[in-house]
Amino acid sequence: MKCAGNLLIAVQCKGRKFQFQHIGFSHEVNILMDNKTGNITGPRNHVPMNLEKEFDATSPYLYKAIATGQTLKPAELKWYQINDAGQEEVYFIMLFEGVKVAGVNPGVTNTKLAAMSQLNHAESVGLLYERITWHYTDGNIEFTDSWNEQA
Repeated sequence: MKCAGNLLIAVQCKGRKFQFQHIGFSHEVNILMDNKTGNITGPRNHVPMNLEKEFDATSPYLYKAIATGQTLKPAELKWYQINDAGQEEVYFIMLFEGVKVAGVNPGVTNTKLAAMSQLNHAESVGLLYERITWHYTDGNIEFTDSWNEQA
């Protein structure tokens, strides 16, 4: 699949693997700190990952997962770039374990605005996880964190 500059996520659900290409992404890990001293004042916080995607065959599975509280495992988010040879390659991978759908929010942009009229219908999907691994493929550099373990 050619999707240069885009992101692809693959999720396994009861032995069935499905994937979708998403068009937006945000994720945050933060820690409480004293602004004056820089001292840590609380535990780190993993904010739900938010993906924006067009409606597709995975949409009903995501709604089912949130409606039933189903745990999806594993979920792998792959980041692609074009290498010097002009070929698409994975350069960064985020692996999520113990994934739960935290929310699904469908939406349509204002289609009367010329710049928005060509956009497809989309949904925003919030995902929580028990464990995450960040993996930079060049040099095989990775780090794993679990939100419920003390640092």
